[in-house]
Amino acid sequence: MAQAPTRRPPQTFAPGGRRALDALWLAYATETGDVGGLAPAQLEAVARGVAEFNEGRFHASHETWEERWISAVYPERLFLLALAKLGAGFAHARRRNPKGMSGQLADAVRFLGAFAPAYAGLDTARLAADVGAWAAQRSRVGDFGPPYPAIEDAA
Repeated sequence: MAQAPTRRPPQTFAPGGRRALDALWLAYATETGDVGGLAPAQLEAVARGVAEFNEGRFHASHETWEERWISAVYPERLFLLALAKLGAGFAHARRRNPKGMSGQLADAVRFLGAFAPAYAGLDTARLAADVGAWAAQRSRVGDFGPPYPAIEDAA
């Protein structure tokens, strides 16, 4: 993991530099707790994606969240990226692609950690724990079918 900067990292990155900037922002958000807040349109997209995800429409949820992630600014960008990876990971699970599933879900859990215990009205700590446990258990037995974790509102 990148060392946490003492001030906010930049918003822009050079071609090929998104992952490095994601790592800087993840370290910064985790260290400082500065996770920003989503705009109303982003919150609407999060809610729509949560409904799609909880209905088992994982690819649709991925697309909904990815559409907002592309134009978002940090640190909110990381949260939307975590959700997009969550949808993609479970879409891979449904297609029985363990390599794609495990990479996407591991990234989602890692990014969600900066937004725990709750963010955007969602119980992010529980989501990360449930997804991590589901992926570990399913990887051991080689079964990637339901039941899948659900995204729940924060208490």
